[in-house]
Amino acid sequence: MTQDNSKKTFSRRKFLQRGAIVLGGSVVASYLSCSPVRRFTAQKVESMDFPAMLSSLQPDFWFEVLPDNTILLKSPKIEIGQGVFTGLAMLAAEELDVPYEQIKVEHSNTKSGLYDEMNTGGSSSTSSLYEPIREVAATMREMLKEAVAKKWGVKASEIKTENGTLISGSKKITYAEIAKETKEWKIPKTPELRPKSAFKIVGKPVKRSDLKAKVMGTAKYTLDSELPDMLYAVLLQSPYLDGTIKTIDTKEAEKSVGVVKVIHEGELVAVVAKTFYAADSAFKKIVVEWNTPNKVQQADLIKSVTVGNGKEVNIQKEGNARSIIEDNKATVFKQEYRTPMAAHAQMEVNAAIAHVEANKVVIIAGTQGPKIVIDSVSKALDIDKDKIEVQTPFVGGGFGRKAVKGLYVEAALISKAVGKPVKLYNSRQQEFQNSLYRPNTHHVLQAKIGQNGVIEAITHDQATPDMLKNLMGTDLPIKILGADFISAGHGASLMYNFKHKSVSVWNTEVPIPIGIWRGVGMFPNAFAIESFMNELAHQTKKDPIAFRIGLLQKDDKISVRSKKVLETLIEKSGWNTPKAEGVGRGIAIGNDRKTIAAAAIELAVIDGKVIVKKVTQVMDVGICINPEGIKQQIEGATMMGIGAALYEEATVKDGQIEQAYFSQYPMVSLADVPEIQSFILEGDDIPYGVGEPPLAPIAPAIAGAILDLTGKAVRSLPLRLS
Repeated sequence: MTQDNSKKTFSRRKFLQRGAIVLGGSVVASYLSCSPVRRFTAQKVESMDFPAMLSSLQPDFWFEVLPDNTILLKSPKIEIGQGVFTGLAMLAAEELDVPYEQIKVEHSNTKSGLYDEMNTGGSSSTSSLYEPIREVAATMREMLKEAVAKKWGVKASEIKTENGTLISGSKKITYAEIAKETKEWKIPKTPELRPKSAFKIVGKPVKRSDLKAKVMGTAKYTLDSELPDMLYAVLLQSPYLDGTIKTIDTKEAEKSVGVVKVIHEGELVAVVAKTFYAADSAFKKIVVEWNTPNKVQQADLIKSVTVGNGKEVNIQKEGNARSIIEDNKATVFKQEYRTPMAAHAQMEVNAAIAHVEANKVVIIAGTQGPKIVIDSVSKALDIDKDKIEVQTPFVGGGFGRKAVKGLYVEAALISKAVGKPVKLYNSRQQEFQNSLYRPNTHHVLQAKIGQNGVIEAITHDQATPDMLKNLMGTDLPIKILGADFISAGHGASLMYNFKHKSVSVWNTEVPIPIGIWRGVGMFPNAFAIESFMNELAHQTKKDPIAFRIGLLQKDDKISVRSKKVLETLIEKSGWNTPKAEGVGRGIAIGNDRKTIAAAAIELAVIDGKVIVKKVTQVMDVGICINPEGIKQQIEGATMMGIGAALYEEATVKDGQIEQAYFSQYPMVSLADVPEIQSFILEGDDIPYGVGEPPLAPIAPAIAGAILDLTGKAVRSLPLRLS
């Protein structure tokens, strides 16, 4: 593609992609060249309200107008089950004036399209691209109108668009037809975006764009992907934390049928064969003895992650809470809460396909971060980043686990050693024991309760391992920010209008590989803070929702929206109606990335087991893009929250994660599914994230219901009654 910047035109591509007419590229580049920094600096760090940081690589295209007049959108965000393909398709269709069904979506390829350097996570995919994708789509719509105006000899303002067709009087032409015959394109100024009141698609429930493929089994994941002449590898990984090879014998493996090569280069040991069965059979014949320098025990982990250990950084201070608490020690209400380490336990294990050639590397991997893949492989192979191509199929569950530490580096090293494409994937045991884990946390909350139950002062101290350092491989962010309150400390601040409040994060280091887990720091912090709020309401004999509303009387936007969410929850959950006998009710609310989510839960205890019977959740999402998709996220997060509250826990013994299989790591099942009611509010003029926020209130609402039913507070996860 050539471009004459002085004339602001560019010629049609010399090639077609699968018979498609390609548009976009320079339009996207010209729009995005200066906006990421502007957006990024405008956001607050702890809110995790991050913008898209689209790749600095020159993008080839966003959209393709296909011969059948459908539009192919290349998404820079990864579809990991959260429905981002659907949301982006709706936004693009809105400005392109085509039916939603006319938009097809697939992942952009890092060599031929955009990718987001912020990766996919933080519940930010749709919100961060809300304006960019609409502006690009609207600009392309105007380009098509300009081309038709020139063809017909009319003004572009006299042309209207409808269902992928350009119309002026009795004349009509499809997008595909004008795209095919146009050789010079005029790039207009970015047009004004349509207001919400003009939306025809956004805000209406639509089916997921990937629904049919996933239901019918045609959706392609890494394990389904293949390259010509591909081999299969099984990687030796230590079942011990920081384990290294002491002795190893690979002779029998090397003799096995179908084995191409047994690689032993330092700590890299892998069996490569013509089939996975041959590789796995040979792998089981390897005899290895491990050095186990890390003998960490569960008790060590809990002791280390305790308030008072590590570096304290105050992240919120209003008034003189600390001095008030100190002066009234004898009457202060104080409680401690703990959350455990947890595995991601996603359905799809980590996998990667790599093909390393002299001047080119192709990686196929279900990853949340193509940029991280490029950087990691470039460093490991000492190859220029622009020679690495990352192709991302669908991802079978991420939850933060697919953000970092995949198998792409190992697959690339193995491919380089054998000179052919190689597919590599974890066993379930390897996935559990060679992973990143949600860190355990400890929380101490204290409150000075005055007359009439007024909370005069409150403090929250949270102890957590340094997640950000582990994620980024450097302690520079901690030196700059002072504490890891982007990830582990996220949500530690108190959202309520207390006159005197103070929050500190105690960062510690642990000999465990820790990482992002859905809800990041919001999950443990919401459990501690909201459980404490329920206990304060119980202690002061106040209704837990009325108690919260009383602390949200300021006129700032978050307080107003939170109050509305709680008032709606009262109505929709039947909160003020009599409870059935033997049923407890609990409540919790969270502000996660400006999305306000509150849940009311009803449960019973049968034969000592907690049975969640009903969950009512109300969520203010700003602008609602796809209500059907949002309800799916609420339902999924609710079930994950129930599992995290009642079952999930990873433990360590003698330097080894004890849980290696699902049989050792209980999770939520269909038998645990309660009645779930979801209600959506629109309390702002932009969309906010919906993937993680509805997870936050579930565990504390369950704990609150147990307190309501039994009169006893349970302060550690997973919640156990004895």
